[in-house]
Amino acid sequence: MQQDMIPPLEHIDATSVDEAVRLLEEHGSDAATIAGNTDEINWMKNRTKTPEVLVDLKPIQELHGIEETDDGGLRIGALTTLSTVETHDTVTGSFPVLSQAVGEVATPQIRNQGTIGGNIAQDSRCWYYRSGFDCYRAGGNTCYAITGESSDHAVTDYSRCITANPSDGAVALQALGADVVIEGPRGERTEPISEFFVGPEDNITVMTDLAHDEVLKYIDVPSTWRDASFYFEKVRARESWDFPIVNIAAAADVSGGTVSDLRLVSNGLAPTPKRLRTAEGRIRGDSLSQSNIDAASDGVLPNAAPQPDNEYKLDLADNLVNRALAGLA
Repeated sequence: MQQDMIPPLEHIDATSVDEAVRLLEEHGSDAATIAGNTDEINWMKNRTKTPEVLVDLKPIQELHGIEETDDGGLRIGALTTLSTVETHDTVTGSFPVLSQAVGEVATPQIRNQGTIGGNIAQDSRCWYYRSGFDCYRAGGNTCYAITGESSDHAVTDYSRCITANPSDGAVALQALGADVVIEGPRGERTEPISEFFVGPEDNITVMTDLAHDEVLKYIDVPSTWRDASFYFEKVRARESWDFPIVNIAAAADVSGGTVSDLRLVSNGLAPTPKRLRTAEGRIRGDSLSQSNIDAASDGVLPNAAPQPDNEYKLDLADNLVNRALAGLA
């Protein structure tokens, strides 16, 4: 019973982004933020994280909701629930890959509570890390997954830590060329979502570059891919509720039967969302004929270095690219 109890802490409702930033800066490493509550509470129940101050972002109204921009893009508040993103008319009508991706997250109950910001900024799902092992990501000096159970872990682009990014929303947003808007003590900054994610070669203890005293405010989706051809698919161990083993999001500009531009992004393969540039380069400028699709989807991870029990992900990645390109056709 004691294990399920959260240690005493101070809960503070932040009413503005400025106030939230001030509180995070003031309390330093003793503070944590909470929004949809679908993950941070579990960390605290397990006593893996024990903040003394919990800054609640939910009261910050400007971080909720979706607005269509003048140029036909979208500004999505980081605290917008996944179910709101999933069912928003412009998302379903003009950017359906995002609707499909977030619609595959967890269960309806969790999508009603969880936020789009939380989905893309979530921490590693590695069972060793989350169980309190002193691995690299937790400040230790080993990766237990490499010598242990690694079937769900990364097969490429890793360095010491082989965790795989678990987000479904991230692949769709990266395929759409989204930016993230972040505010901290040094002001506001905007960066491509592809640069928001951090691999272990840069910082092995985090998954994103969101600093402790910063707040993720918005996700800006440009109009570039509005009404393009899209595809999303997620492979998971359980059909009802699970994180992706591998997922894929595709956005394509197909005119006159020719692929003039294309983005293929996958998670479950690397510590950050993986742009499948080898496959993109093979099909860009060609038609989506079955022979071209087969050629483009053969060996899409040429530099992969899988573990013995996750080598199956290489064939899975090839097959998902094949299905995505066929779906675009």
